[in-house]
Amino acid sequence: MSGEPEPLVLKFGGASFVSPGAHRVIARHVASRLAGRAAEQLSDRAADRVLTGNAGPRGGRSSARVVVVVSAVAGETDRLSVQMRAVSPDPDRELLAAALMTGEIVNVALMTAALRDAGLAAHALTAADTGFVGMGEPHHADLVEIDAAALEKAAEPGRVVVVPGGQAIGLDGRPVMLGRNSSDLSAIAAAAALGAPGCEIFSNSPGICTADPQLVPDARTLARIDYDTMMAMSRHGAKVLHHSAVAWAARHGVEIRCRSLLPDGRWHSVVGAADGSAGAGRGGVVVVHRTGAVWTGAAVRVRALREDPARLGPDVVVVDEAAPDGAAAGAAVEAAGRDAGVTHLVLADVLRDLTADGLRRADLRLVTTMFPDGRLDLRLVPPSEVTAVARAQHRLVTGN
Repeated sequence: MSGEPEPLVLKFGGASFVSPGAHRVIARHVASRLAGRAAEQLSDRAADRVLTGNAGPRGGRSSARVVVVVSAVAGETDRLSVQMRAVSPDPDRELLAAALMTGEIVNVALMTAALRDAGLAAHALTAADTGFVGMGEPHHADLVEIDAAALEKAAEPGRVVVVPGGQAIGLDGRPVMLGRNSSDLSAIAAAAALGAPGCEIFSNSPGICTADPQLVPDARTLARIDYDTMMAMSRHGAKVLHHSAVAWAARHGVEIRCRSLLPDGRWHSVVGAADGSAGAGRGGVVVVHRTGAVWTGAAVRVRALREDPARLGPDVVVVDEAAPDGAAAGAAVEAAGRDAGVTHLVLADVLRDLTADGLRRADLRLVTTMFPDGRLDLRLVPPSEVTAVARAQHRLVTGN
């Protein structure tokens, strides 16, 4: 019954802060969670006193380690990017990163102020305080290491620390961005550093669904989904969680617990290790890559590009037009490497230009169907046909 309580790691994305007074609502939620934990601790201490005769510590404040990870307010990063490019159309990457990271820095200060007003001992952290180490371009680095001691020192028991999402320290000691939409990765890294079994991700999404509910009204929310299936969904266009964040969670055994935005705070989906329970298996999912840029060209040219991953970026799906019924496994690059035939590349990075490499942009969208046996059916269709194809494939794979 005794011992330090489980760390609490909560992440709030940009959409969480759009409503008036959102920071105060979130602060009250955190305070309420900690008050509940304090009551549990007092109950445990009372039981300890009965069993051991030890009076033990008293008081109504939880001794849990608490980390609140925040993104920039929705739209702020885009605004900063436009402002920077209005001054310099092609700014140096370290300057671009420095400008974009101010969105999270400002929101950390706002969230910390709201938490203090709610009566909590809150402390604002910088990227250097987290112990997260990044490597790569300053505006799009990869998380390569976690110095757990740094966050353990900052997140003292009974204190709430507020962390800027998607930020780390580069090998030269300067702050770097971990790419867009990487606050989930920061929350998972924080949970791993503190030894927490899970982290809670608050968003306006209805959890992990069998299809995009905006396209397929009959889509079901999955109560549980395994890491591998979630990573495959992400690589093929699902926007709920990025596959690099899920990979870190799988590596460190951190459950990702998806919840609705406050004040409802309802549980939706849990991403974790496959356990054989109902709803935790593979397949039965349709994913639409609604924003990916599709490039088409001769297979021999695509093969040459694939030998230089830096030209394409990390998030690429290869689709071989010659595959039966438009289907192809994304991992079967060799099948797309013939000198004859046409191959398509679907890039998450819509700003990359492959015209100089002999490819042309195609006005197509990728629809991926994941079957229960692990098969993938990849179809490139015109935008006007996306909804009909997604619904038909969803009926095929789920029976709904």
